[in-house]
Amino acid sequence: MEKSIRVSFGGQNVKVADLLVNRLLPSELCSKVGPFVFLDHVYPTTIKNQAPDRHVGLNAHPHRGIATLTYLLSGSLQHFDSYNNVGAIDEGGVHWMKAGKGIIHEEKPDAGILHALQFWINLPSINKKEEPEYRALASSDIPEAQLPNNAGTLRVLLGKSGEFISPIKTFLNEFIYHIRLNPKSSFSYQTKPNQEHAVFVPSEEVHVNREIIGKSHLLVLSNDQQTIQLLNPGITEAHAFIFGGSEYTESIVTQGPFVMNSRTEIQQAFEDYQLGRMGELVEQT
Repeated sequence: MEKSIRVSFGGQNVKVADLLVNRLLPSELCSKVGPFVFLDHVYPTTIKNQAPDRHVGLNAHPHRGIATLTYLLSGSLQHFDSYNNVGAIDEGGVHWMKAGKGIIHEEKPDAGILHALQFWINLPSINKKEEPEYRALASSDIPEAQLPNNAGTLRVLLGKSGEFISPIKTFLNEFIYHIRLNPKSSFSYQTKPNQEHAVFVPSEEVHVNREIIGKSHLLVLSNDQQTIQLLNPGITEAHAFIFGGSEYTESIVTQGPFVMNSRTEIQQAFEDYQLGRMGELVEQT
């Protein structure tokens, strides 16, 4: 039986640095899906060539209490942070960063067409106190399963699906699958019990449990049944993302780039950032 749809949401445009993005989570309709508390869709944006200069952290910002995951549908993106981690990914790659007790970072696009997703994963309280970590995955590092009946592929960005397991750490059974559906193809996904699920479609229309969505739209599904049915009715490849995980049951307090469990912890995060306790970015040449 197919899952019923709890929330259908087209997002809201916001400006992030010089980029126009569609914010799907949080919204008035839904604050979280499993441990996911944030989803931004960076619309396809042409990044122009820039004169060579030193990286000075113009758009650097702090985080505490979450893990961030940035996935590139196209383009190239560099990562810098205050723990001296540096990385770069291209189309199909992932930047993952566990902010833990606090870190400052910046993601800087290279020339080309940037098209990306960024997720925030709320960490359990015990993991909010840990040292930050960072990983960059190239497209070739991401496990990829072939769908039945030549329907397309399922890429395991986070979590696991059968024998396919992402190398990135998880904390609350969180998962993100990038499904590429061939033209006129369908795929039936059987969900895991006791987990929350959502489907995001960035561009081409996809039928999700008989609702037609596309063009940067999010569906949050109920926990009543097991099946997520995807159908691509078009004549070109279509993309869909299924994500979710175990319900986050601790208290949640969010302000700006910090996601904690109490107002006191939020105040402490701002104080630690202002006093330089999260480090600083080192200029890159």
